[in-house]
Amino acid sequence: QDTTIQQCLALRPSSVQVRHIISRHKRIGQAKSVVASLTAAVSTQKMKTYTFVSFVFALIFQAGPFVLATEAGALASSTKSFGGYDYPNLYDEAMPMLWASKLVYSFAKLLEAGREGSLDLGDTFPPEVLAAYKDERLDVRDLGEGNGLSFTAVLKIVVANAENLKKIEPEFEYVAKMIEKIQAVENADESSDELFLETFSSIDAATQCVYGVLKDTKNKRVTVVFRGSTDFSTRDWQTNLSAQLEGMKTPKLLKDGLEGELKKRVLVHRGFYEYIFDNKRAKGDQRYDMILNDIKPFVEQGYKIYVTGHSLGAALSSLLAFKLAGSDKSWIPKPVTCISYASPMVGTDGFRTAFTLLEQMGHIRYLRVNNDADTVPTIPPFSLGLKRRLMKHVGINLRLSDDSFILSHPNSNGWGFVNAVRNSVLKPVWSVLKYHSLQTHEDRMDAQKERLQHMNLDDLYANEELFGTPKTSLCG
Repeated sequence: QDTTIQQCLALRPSSVQVRHIISRHKRIGQAKSVVASLTAAVSTQKMKTYTFVSFVFALIFQAGPFVLATEAGALASSTKSFGGYDYPNLYDEAMPMLWASKLVYSFAKLLEAGREGSLDLGDTFPPEVLAAYKDERLDVRDLGEGNGLSFTAVLKIVVANAENLKKIEPEFEYVAKMIEKIQAVENADESSDELFLETFSSIDAATQCVYGVLKDTKNKRVTVVFRGSTDFSTRDWQTNLSAQLEGMKTPKLLKDGLEGELKKRVLVHRGFYEYIFDNKRAKGDQRYDMILNDIKPFVEQGYKIYVTGHSLGAALSSLLAFKLAGSDKSWIPKPVTCISYASPMVGTDGFRTAFTLLEQMGHIRYLRVNNDADTVPTIPPFSLGLKRRLMKHVGINLRLSDDSFILSHPNSNGWGFVNAVRNSVLKPVWSVLKYHSLQTHEDRMDAQKERLQHMNLDDLYANEELFGTPKTSLCG
C-alpha cells in the first residue's frame, strides 16, 4: 500500500499509469485503505487535483464488480455448446468480427475506385460480377453454386490490385497482414472454401450506410458488417452529429416485460436510427429491409446471425442486433450475436433496460470491445435537443489496455460517467486516432490471446458478479 502511494505521488501519473498501479490492489478492503492513506498524503503533497480525482475514480472503478484479466481465466473453457450450437471461445469469436470490420472499409474503397475508373478491375473480377457492380450493388449470392464469392476469389482481386490499393488504402500493410491471417484460417481446411461474400451495398454510399453480408460455412453463421465513418462525401458524419433522440418502437418480444412508455418505444440516437430504419434520402428499400432479404436464405439453412462493425458501424450493429433479437419473426434465430468495436453510445437508460431484458431472455449476446484511451466510446454523453437525456452503453464490455483487460456490464457498473472522464478529459487529444484504430484493438487482443481463448461469452453472461441484477427504468 505504501509503495503504491509513493508511486502515485512521485510519478504524478496519468490515469493510465494510475490504473496499472491500482490493478495490483483489486480487493475492496485494500482499495478503501489506499484511498484513505492517499487522501491524507495529498494534503502535504503538490499533487494535481485532476490526477488525484482520476486516481480515486479509477481505484473505485477497479475495486467494483469487474472481472480483471488475472481472474478471467477461471471463468470459462475454450469452446462451449449452447442451444445446440458450438460457440467459439471469446478470442476466436471476436477476432473474425474485427477483421470483417476492417476489410469492409478496404473493399468499399476498391469498388469505389473501380466504379470511378481509377482501378481497372476487368481482369480480376468474375465477368458476371463486372456486368452489374458499376451500376448496382454487389449481389453475388448465386455464384459458387449458391455459396457466393469465395474469400479465395476476393483475395485474388486484392492481390491483383495490390499496387493500386496501396495508393487508396493508407493502412495497406496492416490490411495485407490481416489477409494473411484469414488465409491461414482458410487454408487450415483445404478440402473446400469456408468464407464467402454474399452482398455488398456501397454504390449509394453518399446517402446510405455501407454494409456487407458474409457467410461462414464452417461456423454456420451469416454476418452483417457495417462500415464506420469515412469522409464528408457521405452522410456518415451528419449521422454521427444528429444526436437528438428518436422513438424506436419497442420490439414485440419485449412489450410484456417492460412498463410505462417502454412498452411503446425506447429512445435512441436519431442519426444512427434513421441510417438503418428511416432514411428519408434512401432510393428504394430501407437498409433494414434489404438486410432481412439478404440474410433470410442462409438463416433458413440453419445459420446463426452475427452483426459487427467499428465506430459508426458499431453503433449501427447495436441497433440492428437489438431489432433482430426482439423481433417476433419466426425465421429469425435466437440468440443474435453482436460484437462491436469502439462503439459510441446509441440510446438512453430505457434502451439499456430493454436491451438488458433481451440479454436475460437469451435473445441477444453482445460483446462491446474498446480501448481504454479511446474517446469515441464516451460520446455522445447526452442527447441534443430540448429534452436532453444521458446516453448509455449496453452489453458486456471488453475494455483493453496495453497489458491487461477489464470485463464489465452495465448491471454491475455504476461508473459510466467516470469512464467518460477518464477517456476524454484525462487523455491527450492526439491519442484519439491511435486508440480508436482497429489495429490497436487487434494488437491488444493478440497480447491477451491465451487468456481470451479460455473464456466464453455465454459463461460471462452466466457469471452473476459480472452480469449483475438489472436496473429498472420507466422513463426511457
